Amino acid sequence: MRKRIPKYCLAALVLIFLLLTAGCRDDVELKWVTGLGPGELFRVEDISCTEAEARLFLMNQKNRYEAAYGENIWKIPVEEESFAGYMKKKLEVFLSQLKCMVVMAQKRGIALSEEEKKQADAAAAEYLSSLKEDAAAYLGLSEKDLSRLYQEYRLAELLVSQVTAAAAGEISDDEARVIEVQQIIFPKVQQQEEDGSLVPLMDSEMQALRARAEEAAGRAASGDSFANLQEVYSSEEAGSIQVSRYDVEEAWEQAVFALGSGEVSGVIETDTAFYVVRCVSNLIPDLTAANKEVIRQRRSAELFYQEYNGFIKNLLILSDSESWKKFSFETEVPDTEADFYAIYDKYFS
Repeated sequence: MRKRIPKYCLAALVLIFLLLTAGCRDDVELKWVTGLGPGELFRVEDISCTEAEARLFLMNQKNRYEAAYGENIWKIPVEEESFAGYMKKKLEVFLSQLKCMVVMAQKRGIALSEEEKKQADAAAAEYLSSLKEDAAAYLGLSEKDLSRLYQEYRLAELLVSQVTAAAAGEISDDEARVIEVQQIIFPKVQQQEEDGSLVPLMDSEMQALRARAEEAAGRAASGDSFANLQEVYSSEEAGSIQVSRYDVEEAWEQAVFALGSGEVSGVIETDTAFYVVRCVSNLIPDLTAANKEVIRQRRSAELFYQEYNGFIKNLLILSDSESWKKFSFETEVPDTEADFYAIYDKYFS
């Protein structure tokens, strides 16, 4: 099964979606050199990112996650490292992409209106006034610094809107369709050797597996209870699932999305299993409507990065890799309910 791109529900949804879920692109090589001023982490062309700015976003992210999941969240393993290490990499990606997007917006002639600059000033004043004394001292950011950050964030959002405008076209119900199905899965289980290699099923084993799937399909076609057949033939718990086209392998999609409500498929073969599927409902209206936004976000991300990746290839980025070592999500930061993103959302949504 293919997985949906997860949504990250903060302010400026599409911008956060692009910055935090897309991650670094392997086909883009940036130029990293040295030569920065005091307190600078890196600089993209003439746009600087300071240690104070990194502290701001680290504090916001750390407080958000601890409020939701507790202080031990940072020790949980993620992708062969701790969640703290994983999020530090995400923070670096977020900040570098944000600054690159500001340069890109400037090159495209995108500028804030006077009203938007006033909104950024108001957002900065509110954020700073909502900080306790220890948090304000930890950050070391002035109201002017915060206003600039809110302006940069707004520029990046406007850039995304401009570049992804073409992704706002109509998405059909059929493309976004979410359906409910019951299925019986016959996995093509392979034996794993001591060295980790997999031994493919023998032809006789594959034929026996297919024959069992065909037997189940025949009984389903004859009217046997599909729930009972799930109990007999499947190692997974009986029940139904809701899926969209983007959730599944192509062979499964082509066969199952052609079924009407109540219809049962023949044997469907993919690289990993044989399936027999019953369509409970070939359209769930409310989930289909919500899935259109998921598809629109996916298209926006793809469209944006086509242009973004080409733009940043020739950017000069000055970076102090040593300064990054002092940042960690496992270190203590002031506890604050002040939320940069929520305040941005208040003034710019």
